Amino acid sequence: MLNLKKAALTFLILGVATVPGFAKEPKQESEFKKWIKYNYEAEHYQQEGLQLIDPKGDAFLIRKIDTVPMKLLSSLVKSSYPQAEIEKEKQLAELENQMENGGVPYQIGKTVPIDVDRLINKCRHIMRHYYPRIVPTMGEEHDWSPDAKKYMLYGFWHRFGRHIFGKQKEFPSPLFLRSKLFLCLACGWTSRYCVTGQEAALTERLMKYPDRRVQLHHMFAESYILNKGNIYLTFLTCENILAGDPYREDRENDPLQKKLAYIRHDSKDIGDNYGAWYHFFGISLYGLVRAGIVSRSVAEIESLGSFFLEGADKQEDYINRYGAIFGKKFKKMMKKETWKVPLQPDERTDYMLPNKLQPNNMNYKKASF
Repeated sequence: MLNLKKAALTFLILGVATVPGFAKEPKQESEFKKWIKYNYEAEHYQQEGLQLIDPKGDAFLIRKIDTVPMKLLSSLVKSSYPQAEIEKEKQLAELENQMENGGVPYQIGKTVPIDVDRLINKCRHIMRHYYPRIVPTMGEEHDWSPDAKKYMLYGFWHRFGRHIFGKQKEFPSPLFLRSKLFLCLACGWTSRYCVTGQEAALTERLMKYPDRRVQLHHMFAESYILNKGNIYLTFLTCENILAGDPYREDRENDPLQKKLAYIRHDSKDIGDNYGAWYHFFGISLYGLVRAGIVSRSVAEIESLGSFFLEGADKQEDYINRYGAIFGKKFKKMMKKETWKVPLQPDERTDYMLPNKLQPNNMNYKKASF
């Protein structure tokens, strides 16, 4: 009788266990959680195309940010980084050359490089030219994956524990629930973790221009066409091709750098022109997706960070501030749809200051604006 009861109980248990939904399979680890614990110090992550949500990239980005404090500390101890030293040496040599020849030395930070309202007019002109074939939209921002958003609430202590027990080499950095775009812009990593898929095509188009002939509106127009009017992707593509590796020592020899018009206006064509370009597009992009006061604050913080790494650069401060203003005004233009309004005769488009590089008219041809 006892054996019969045992057999009946066993049969009952097995029968219930086979009911759908009763027996659960072992829960599989999510892609994000898998990669946040992976030991990949020597690996380099690179998105292959547009992925607004990317769990694996989120994990790599968070772990990569953990390496920033030590690198920053190293730069502070050394007082600079190689690229900054190279630029300073060139500017010093140029200053000495001017003084020896009786010339008036350039005064850094005394000239506003861009008239923001006129640049807005130029962009309006471009957008109207392609409408209705291209209808502009603000676009959607790169964002953390759902698992990464949850992880942000406790992730510092998780990585801290892994560091204490030797499972993670780098000490964790607090992320303060900041957006993915903010962190990528702050570290210069949008070209790795916020790819648009149009970077190669935009570079190819710009390489068709003569040296020093690509101006801000040219880059905007080419990217605008490639991204079919998606404003977020338009500015992000520009930022990505400019800031792919901003701290390399041979930046001035980059073929794309040679195509860019010199926009600093505080020296001869020898200074950090590449930096001025990616600072402008990066801060403008952030101004597009955030409130004006936030983007202005980020511009000031970025200038402060550059101050500690490179020393004071008032002209770069100008670029940052006017980039934030431009992004704010561009967003307002999109919101109120004033881009649809034809330019009036008194609305100028010669935005480069001093006004010596850009004619007031534009010739719209393929790969040439």
